[in-house]
Amino acid sequence: MQDKLTVFLEMDASPARLVFEECLSEDGDFEVLGDGEEFADLLVRELDAAGGEEELEAVAEIVARRGDREVFLTAGAYDAEILMRLMRQGVREFFPQPVSHEEVRMALWRLKARRESRLGPRGSKQGRIVNVFGAKGGVGTTTLAVNLAAACLTHKPGATVALMDMNLPFGEAQLFLDIAPKYHWGEVLGNISRLDATYLMSVMSRHASGLYLLAPPSRLDDLQMATPENISKLLDLMRQVFDTVVIDLGMYLDEITLKVMDISDAIVLVGVQNLACLANVRRFLDNIRHAEAGLDEKLKIVVNRHLDESDLVVEDMEKALALPVFWRVPNDYKTTLSAINQGKTLLETAPKAPVTRSISDLARALAPAPDPERKKGLFGLKLLSGRKG
Repeated sequence: MQDKLTVFLEMDASPARLVFEECLSEDGDFEVLGDGEEFADLLVRELDAAGGEEELEAVAEIVARRGDREVFLTAGAYDAEILMRLMRQGVREFFPQPVSHEEVRMALWRLKARRESRLGPRGSKQGRIVNVFGAKGGVGTTTLAVNLAAACLTHKPGATVALMDMNLPFGEAQLFLDIAPKYHWGEVLGNISRLDATYLMSVMSRHASGLYLLAPPSRLDDLQMATPENISKLLDLMRQVFDTVVIDLGMYLDEITLKVMDISDAIVLVGVQNLACLANVRRFLDNIRHAEAGLDEKLKIVVNRHLDESDLVVEDMEKALALPVFWRVPNDYKTTLSAINQGKTLLETAPKAPVTRSISDLARALAPAPDPERKKGLFGLKLLSGRKG
């Protein structure tokens, strides 16, 4: 099994403790101990506001005794001078109350990064990158990408999955998940010299399911740093941080989308059963075969909204393309449209529907759960030391 960080919460039952418990439970890299503070990799302690100097001396003694094993503190009331004193003594993180879930998540990521930097990676198995490309508009590319990503979360406890929306110029993944991102990947590329796991996680938006979204820029001005080289750096890091990265690549071929395809482990080409779509699939095949050797070997043709009875059946498509169709996702427009309008995934709205089960099976085929005997870095983060600017 993958090594875990052990945590001891030296806190009474309270809203602050609940926030820490929720954040720790959603991250598969941590295990909360019932006792044994002296053995825990991380101690989270709530300061006693009435403890005065005696409380501060107790914290100083704990920090000194624990050495490299970190101490986080939280308090409902605090003095800035006292806080500076505690930080000088070696307290790594402080959380004013009420405690923010996002601040705790980011602190846990920083802890893992420091730990990985200090101890170094122990072998690595990179996460998989799956890009989803539409043969034409309106074939359900974003629907499939969003729900594939959500399905990958079910592969194993604590699975980490990212969805990157590169469906330009107006990506819609955030609408499908009913979240309002504060940042986008254009800002990451504009600060490429700062790129490390902690910075990456600070700009991603987290869905209630645990899925992380990296939203697209909404303005063309924010695409100035979008070069194949910068996209490659970003995706290289994302595959080190996440078990699976799903990319909604839209439907336009250019040097950036071709670079993404080159980096990806699988290229999912989404189509439906009509002649216009079939013609576009042929054009797509011609283009990628001329652009880069070997891209067609990664190609997985998926027929979305599949109908058993149609003027154009899958077998005829396969004959015309001289390629097999990898997967057929059954037609259930009503169920998928309902999920979209609610801003939820199919696993949330219709977990037992045939369309949901089909996408879940497709996710397992495209990004199988890793062998538990093969370890990544200490916490699945291969290179989390600070990068040179």
